[in-house]
Amino acid sequence: MSRQTADVLVIGGGPAGTTAAAMLKRTNPDRRIVLFERAPFPRHHVGESTLPDMNPILRRLGVLGTIDAAGFVRKRGITYKWAHDKPVFSEVFSTGVLDSLVRDGGEGLPDYAWQIDRSRYDQILLEHARSQGVEIVQPASVDSVLREGDRVTGLRVSHEGTETTWESRFVVDASGQARVLSRWLGLSKDVHALGDLAIYRYYEGFRWREDLIGAEDRSKIFFSATPAGWMWFIPLSSRLVSVGLVTRRPFLQSHEPPALFDRELATVPEMQDMLAEAAQTSAPGEEGPPRTHTVADWSYSHANPAGPGWYLAGDAAAFVDPILSSGILLAHHSGLSVSNAINTEWHHPDISVEELHAGYATFYRDLYGGFLAMARWWYHRRGVAGIDEWLRTAADLGSSARGAREINRDDVSAFMTFAAGFLTDFRFVHLGCAFGDRGLAVSLDGLENRAAAGDPLRRELLDRSLRPRSRVERAEVGAYVATDVDSDRFWRLPELRLFGAFGERVYRPPIPLEGREERGIRRTLQIVERTLASCSGERTVDDVVRRVRDSFDRKEAEAVQQLANLVLSDLRLLDAVTLA
Repeated sequence: MSRQTADVLVIGGGPAGTTAAAMLKRTNPDRRIVLFERAPFPRHHVGESTLPDMNPILRRLGVLGTIDAAGFVRKRGITYKWAHDKPVFSEVFSTGVLDSLVRDGGEGLPDYAWQIDRSRYDQILLEHARSQGVEIVQPASVDSVLREGDRVTGLRVSHEGTETTWESRFVVDASGQARVLSRWLGLSKDVHALGDLAIYRYYEGFRWREDLIGAEDRSKIFFSATPAGWMWFIPLSSRLVSVGLVTRRPFLQSHEPPALFDRELATVPEMQDMLAEAAQTSAPGEEGPPRTHTVADWSYSHANPAGPGWYLAGDAAAFVDPILSSGILLAHHSGLSVSNAINTEWHHPDISVEELHAGYATFYRDLYGGFLAMARWWYHRRGVAGIDEWLRTAADLGSSARGAREINRDDVSAFMTFAAGFLTDFRFVHLGCAFGDRGLAVSLDGLENRAAAGDPLRRELLDRSLRPRSRVERAEVGAYVATDVDSDRFWRLPELRLFGAFGERVYRPPIPLEGREERGIRRTLQIVERTLASCSGERTVDDVVRRVRDSFDRKEAEAVQQLANLVLSDLRLLDAVTLA
């Protein structure tokens, strides 16, 4: 048996594993990053619909242009058939905030996602990681996990008939639902009572219906409710489509999977119509005759996705449900966040490992929690309530995002913002950074309404002539640990608990990337303090902002003015300040 050492070992060559490995190598070119993938590529994998919120991460990886040029079907929206006797709901992502954020903060980001052939998508990501200097060992199987006490110290891996002991400081489990590391460690998982069985096929030669799946260069994913669950229809090209049924295991007691699939498909005339002249075909990346695929037991999460020497990412950490196409988005986000966490352990020991692991756990719980809440509604409320309640649920989930309720025009807009991935995005929830450091400070401060050019960028949040009055009676300063898409690390940032007649509000003020060291954090807290102190009810909004701005050095005037505007907007949204 041979022995090798590396700085980080990554299990799994899907989106989570390649994101973590490639970002670690890009930020630490002298470190040895080794990735093990079980299957030779290209290989088949389900999970073919993506969301626009992953585009900033693809850009950071340096692979966005390659993905966009790969010929995948561009996805710009979604269609839901709520019930056989209900109208079809169909919208595009730009109905939410996506169009505004791409136009004014996106710096070249596309305003769409893709319907992808995973055999090619994952191959592109793996080869990109290799081009960054990540060592790829493939095909390889993890035989056991090495431990010293509670700490994971490496893996035993078989490759081409040879077993090798690999020692490393960190192991990242991105093995998907195989959950290699968590199974070895005996980690308990929380199972969510949603769908637990998917049956799916591929068809070639379908009829494209624009009323359901959009135009070929502006496609939509189509979902339809059925008696035993719901079905997806994902166009992968002008001729190839993925069709799946999500249901519950008890239905298999009376039907084999192919028969259950056919029975449910017969209840969706729109899909029958599009498949009338299509023929079943083999899955992309798979050889052999066409077959009916099944995947089971996927809806789960881990309370602790990190521990001494190890991290869980992507489906190995949590998977919610296919209903909102969140899987690949969560994989990329968690892969980036794991890379940032390991960078923090290496380079920023002022943040303790315990704080860091708690911060990562909270981040990932926040990230998938919104999708989980929406999925639970879909399974448990859809039969007794209309789609309007689902849209309101998305709007309510968005109320924690900085200004999102005000930017969105109505519940439909809020839902489409959610469906694009943005309201579960830690850049909104934690830092207010739409597309990184420009943030919602760009969206909310000093931009003109754009009614003449179409939909306005945002509603006017603050009438400049009104007089703000603080309702805060006392405040407590704490801290939290978080990261964002423009960072390569986690940060300890201030968290304020505000108390008054409104009750208690938790406020995480905006901290620009260049201001997250001690001096910048102190400046932001001073801005909040001075803004509240200036809100006496006697000064206008403009007077308050000018007063706060002028209390700092003139060299900081522009930055302070922007932050003061955003802080005042935040406090108004929190009901900690009233306008009269």
